[in-house]
Amino acid sequence: MPFQIILVVEANPNSRSDFVYINSILKEVYDIRSRNDVKISPVFMGGKGMYKNKGVVSEINNKVKEYSYLGNSHVVYCFDTDKYDVNPSDKSALREEEQYCDKNGYLFVWFCHDIEEVFLGKSVHKNEKTDKSKQYSVSNAVKSLNLNKFRAASIAKGRSNLLLILDKCFNISQ
Repeated sequence: MPFQIILVVEANPNSRSDFVYINSILKEVYDIRSRNDVKISPVFMGGKGMYKNKGVVSEINNKVKEYSYLGNSHVVYCFDTDKYDVNPSDKSALREEEQYCDKNGYLFVWFCHDIEEVFLGKSVHKNEKTDKSKQYSVSNAVKSLNLNKFRAASIAKGRSNLLLILDKCFNISQ
């Protein structure tokens, strides 16, 4: 049965940087280019802390509704952990984001400390995020990633649970 994965990312729609990284994994690991049973739909929060924004929630609901006649939708929220390990407010924010996802039946993906640190091995200045994601995409660097760091069950620097969550989407829907 066809299914849709709605990826809700912190990036803004002009940059699309977070989506570029995640989409590269989807292409490499799940071969979404050759599948006609999977639709990937990005939703851009436009910044940290915007996950409950009415515009974001409305866009998610519209995408679910538009696809409902074809199949199921899986909403996957993707968050950077920031400095959760040394900053109490970052830890609290991450906990709230996870609770929000649990309460609403959304899947919760985290990148420690940020998506660039997991994909590139280093954090990137805000002004360089778009350029770095484009360079990443063009270089096809996804082929040299250690995919084990995307299957982390607990938060650790340079790791993510992305593939654990995406595996659920693909297994649930097949």
